[in-house]
Amino acid sequence: MTKLATIEKKVSLDYSGFFQPGTVDLLNEDLAKEDVKQRDGTGKQKLSYIASFHAINEANRIFGFGNWSTEIMHLQQIDKTEYTKPAYEAGDPPKDMISISYNCHLKLTISNGHRSVSHEDTGFGNGVAGKTAYGIGSCIELASKEAVTDALKRCLRYYGNKFGLSLYDKDSAPVGSLEIEKAKVVTPEQLDNLRSLYEARGIDDQWVITAIKTENYPNNELETMRFDWYELALRITTDFKLDEITKANYEEDIKKVIKLLNNPANFTMLKATFQEAWEKTGAQGDKTKQLEVQKIYEQLKTKFEAGS
Repeated sequence: MTKLATIEKKVSLDYSGFFQPGTVDLLNEDLAKEDVKQRDGTGKQKLSYIASFHAINEANRIFGFGNWSTEIMHLQQIDKTEYTKPAYEAGDPPKDMISISYNCHLKLTISNGHRSVSHEDTGFGNGVAGKTAYGIGSCIELASKEAVTDALKRCLRYYGNKFGLSLYDKDSAPVGSLEIEKAKVVTPEQLDNLRSLYEARGIDDQWVITAIKTENYPNNELETMRFDWYELALRITTDFKLDEITKANYEEDIKKVIKLLNNPANFTMLKATFQEAWEKTGAQGDKTKQLEVQKIYEQLKTKFEAGS
């Protein structure tokens, strides 16, 4: 385990009593590589970062609107450099330039409704423009705003990977959002969805566990199952005795579909319902019902075309 990984684990433990369990789960999610941007550094170096709007969106999503705030403790100009930029092309005049840098000391406070925790950090911002009244003002605005957002992101990184902490670990690489979703633990609602299929198939949790253990499922219960294992369990369970269940429910299902076919809201609904009815009757080899739904479709199609 890297030193940073140890820090991340400690962060999670330190805040587990402050945040709700669901919030801790969100904070412990990996940073998706789609959310990581890059910019040029010194030489050929590429620097990875998360955009400020993304950091703010994540703070609102995880902590909740109104549950976090910032306070600028100190904001000051730390550098002002004037220089002349050589002509870009022969015959062009040189251009007077100005570079202004700001430093921001910012405090971030997060509340859970009863208590609050705070972190402070500093950020740096720089602005460069032509030496004009407008250019100087533009530099000040750019540098000060950049310093504030940099300080904000540096404060947020204390709360883990979702705010870019892992970017400071050279041995840790962001993963894709799909991989993050697959690594999540199954929810109670998803387990209920899976178990709702049991009765019709005469199976239980142990049957599902045995079935997915043939694919090297590592646990002896479903409550700690990752989402990728859940997808496999759901697929295996759904397919088990599917033909028998479909055949047993066919008469009731096709009756409902034909009822919808007879009462479409528009032509699009008519086509979609007809396709469903056609596929259901075809799968069961029910030629009589197929002729019936085709006749209904042709009659209603003529009515819609006449009314258009």
